[in-house]
Amino acid sequence: MKIRRKSLGVLLKHVARFKELHVIADLWEDSSTPIYNLFVDPAPTLVSLTLRTDGKDVTNGSLPPVFAGDMPSLKELTLEHFTVWPTTYFHNLTSLSLSDQAFNRPTTLSFLDFLQNSPVLEILAL
Repeated sequence: MKIRRKSLGVLLKHVARFKELHVIADLWEDSSTPIYNLFVDPAPTLVSLTLRTDGKDVTNGSLPPVFAGDMPSLKELTLEHFTVWPTTYFHNLTSLSLSDQAFNRPTTLSFLDFLQNSPVLEILAL
């Protein structure tokens, strides 16, 4: 089933209440606009986020800004094809899963810095 822009817009009006959001971007109907461009409002109660994609809408492995960078409750994150994200994101994670990291991977040093700035990380799946 394709995800329609209007349907997603209605859902995302309530993102401040979401505890979990799991998106398979390949099902996005509007291929001219990456689905992540719609994730603009803060998600203060979001605990678990999954962003899966086939990689066609990923530029240099970079995750675009999502949820105004405001995801203070986020503990579990799964990213497919994204290797770079804003440095102010994801410091409270307890679980991180990264898959299909074919694009520009972070340097070992920058990934170690990320891990050092993630003091409560318990699960890391690569």
